[in-house]
Amino acid sequence: MNIRISWVLILLTLLSTTALAKDIPEVQLPAKLSGDNVLVLYKTFNAFSKQVADYYAEQRHIPFSQVVPVDIFRNPAQISRAKFEEIYQQITPHLTDNIKLIVITWHAPYRVECMSITSAFALGFDTKYCSHPTKKRTGCHKTANSPFFNSGSSTLWQQSSPLRLSMMLSGKTLIQAKELIDRGVAADNTHPISNAYLIRTHDAARSTRWPIFKQFSDLWGDRKDLRVQYIDDRWNKTSTQIKNKQNIMFYHTGLTHVPAIKTNHYLAGAIADHLTSTGGMGIENSGQMKAFRWLEAGVTGSYGAVVEPCNYIEKFPNPQVLIPSYLYGDSLVEAYWKSVQQPGEGLFIGEPLARPWNRTKIAFDDETLIIRSQELDPDKSYRVEAQQDESASWLKVKAKFKWRKEILHIAIPQATAQRYRVLEKK
Repeated sequence: MNIRISWVLILLTLLSTTALAKDIPEVQLPAKLSGDNVLVLYKTFNAFSKQVADYYAEQRHIPFSQVVPVDIFRNPAQISRAKFEEIYQQITPHLTDNIKLIVITWHAPYRVECMSITSAFALGFDTKYCSHPTKKRTGCHKTANSPFFNSGSSTLWQQSSPLRLSMMLSGKTLIQAKELIDRGVAADNTHPISNAYLIRTHDAARSTRWPIFKQFSDLWGDRKDLRVQYIDDRWNKTSTQIKNKQNIMFYHTGLTHVPAIKTNHYLAGAIADHLTSTGGMGIENSGQMKAFRWLEAGVTGSYGAVVEPCNYIEKFPNPQVLIPSYLYGDSLVEAYWKSVQQPGEGLFIGEPLARPWNRTKIAFDDETLIIRSQELDPDKSYRVEAQQDESASWLKVKAKFKWRKEILHIAIPQATAQRYRVLEKK
């Protein structure tokens, strides 16, 4: 009896301790994407699109004034340039300086004439990003480069540049879309020990990235947090070595259909894509494997072409850029966009704000919130504001700042707010 009572007391103590544990508030940093920087678009009179938009806004703390309807009816595969410009005029009043990311919550349309719809929203419609700007031009051609390719993270925040990023966030069902969003949120600040698979397949036309796969694998080696493996799978005609694998964060290959992807375990925030001609052309199962199949298998971000791109490696993600950018603290959408040199014909899909390798640590020391960040500039001064809840105004709060080597330590006493943001002093 005494033993049983002792265990009950221990259990009650543990439960009490857990109940008293403080929830870590959201902390926003300057020049880092957050919900405040997102404009979410949904289709007018489309309940599914609206539900995805609302759920995303709730999970990523996006102000509901930044959840905006656009006049697209039904599910056309593509829209004309004139229709796109009409839509862009609708959203222009909402494109304030703080908006750096446009998220679209539908899976069709995915194309604006010769461009992908995500590239059109990000770069503006321009035929220089198309290999076939007119029907008279045939054959394979390269296109204009993205100004965001392999750039520094500050590029997105330069006032002189109108650059924004864009990503499609959707699924076949509302459950799938919500699970995708949940994976992205769950990925934040996890710093996982993970695997990357870079595959050369028997399909030579779709394995044109293999030299950069091998080069990057040789340079990276077997580091502590991420094991990068280049695998020559050319002799495997009908199957793959990549099945029943665990803790995958990156998977890049080239095939019309990638086998066994649902046998693998993908970490929250995982990125995967396959070089093929029509991976971005919709969500259905017909034809070549679509990028959405990766999301259905548990991946958080993918990419596919919406028009015939030919097999130029410049038109597909480059892991030599993608992987270091992601590991250095970029969000999924930033790292992915940086990795594609010519993205005009490519569709980015997934949960854009996933950020597994955040270089800022947040914890409580009694009632004091401690922020330790390697993502701030020693040559700048900062202040802190707090928001008690999402309906409240931002108010300046007291905070102590101290640099230790390259880490800024911020201490906020009596920290009870739901959200904090660190701002540069002007």
